[in-house]
Amino acid sequence: MFTRSAWCRVLFIALVFALATGASAQVARLGAVGDSLSDEYFEQSYAYAKNWTMQLVEYRAVDMGPTAQAAGRPGGTWGEPRRTGYEYNWARYGADSGSLLAEGQHTGLAAQAGPVGGGGGRGVTHAVVAIGANDFSPTTNAYFSLYWGLWSQSQIDSYVAAQVADVNAAVQALDAAGLKLVLGNYVDFGIAPVTRQIYTNASRRERITAVIAKVNEEIELIARRRHLVLLNLNAMGTTIFGTNSSLRQYLAIGNVNIQLFNRDTASHSNPLAGFVDDGAHPHTSVQGVFANAVMTALNTGWGASYPLFSDQEILSHAGIAYGGAETLAAHVGPYSQYVRTFRCPGDYNGDGHLAVVDIFEYLNAWFAGNPGTDVDGVPGLQVADIFAFLNAWFAGCP
Repeated sequence: MFTRSAWCRVLFIALVFALATGASAQVARLGAVGDSLSDEYFEQSYAYAKNWTMQLVEYRAVDMGPTAQAAGRPGGTWGEPRRTGYEYNWARYGADSGSLLAEGQHTGLAAQAGPVGGGGGRGVTHAVVAIGANDFSPTTNAYFSLYWGLWSQSQIDSYVAAQVADVNAAVQALDAAGLKLVLGNYVDFGIAPVTRQIYTNASRRERITAVIAKVNEEIELIARRRHLVLLNLNAMGTTIFGTNSSLRQYLAIGNVNIQLFNRDTASHSNPLAGFVDDGAHPHTSVQGVFANAVMTALNTGWGASYPLFSDQEILSHAGIAYGGAETLAAHVGPYSQYVRTFRCPGDYNGDGHLAVVDIFEYLNAWFAGNPGTDVDGVPGLQVADIFAFLNAWFAGCP
């Protein structure tokens, strides 16, 4: 039973939290690590399209640094893995969680977090980590083996553990550098036309989806333990494209149907397609939806104030005429549902509010054996996790 003094303490903490989360934390310079979802499309054969990084830079004046050419770099390139793109965007086409580390995406961006001047610091304050799709791309042995049921459970567990360890290593380096992180979870390649062309059985593709869900449980735990902002790209992908057994054919943006089953041509004859001509990469319109999700994560989690793209703007960026009505929200819902902020350890449900309900939800999850309740840093669920959580709850939020 709460005493009056205990309730006063709860109310005081909630007030402090509300004031703290209302403070501004504008993004001075934004960095990114990841794969071709974030790597600038202008470096690819499908340069007719624009991904989320390009749209944020071009239409919201987000500072991701100059291109290599604009910076006067010899040969117009930064060298691998950045090549010719923005200075603070280390995402590389074809990268997976292992090659991200091998290529030094994480250490390169971490070095840019320091003050401008000696040591490579460039004043980068925030970063998006969006890696993992290529760990389960249709060209990998992992996808083939899971699809055909060739791996034992121990092999699956080992593969999952290895990918999670790679992501955690990258996040650890970026977090230690002081970057304010948005951590995206793994998206599922199974909905892409190129995957469905090769692997036609929906129930077998669902085997990969189930393993990706296990990885994403661990990704959420990384975000929780390190007090980061989690962007659920996987859930957003499912909302947009549907599931393996129930795919959506259209996405209505601005009262115009984007053709999710279709891919554009190399000559860019079908801007209404959901994918570029390779059938693997989301086209400009779909990337505009991802851009809104990233801005929501920065706004909600880190106090930025970017105005989201309207349907009309998204279509305009894709060279598509507006259909006269804002229809996207009815299909994807509020972007906030894809964002969870774990900046405050006591805010268990990640809704941005410290309340008694966080305690009840935590205890229910702990007794259910939810791995997300392992918060004391020691592997496995123990009573010590409960005490660690309660201490964090009573400590309030920074």
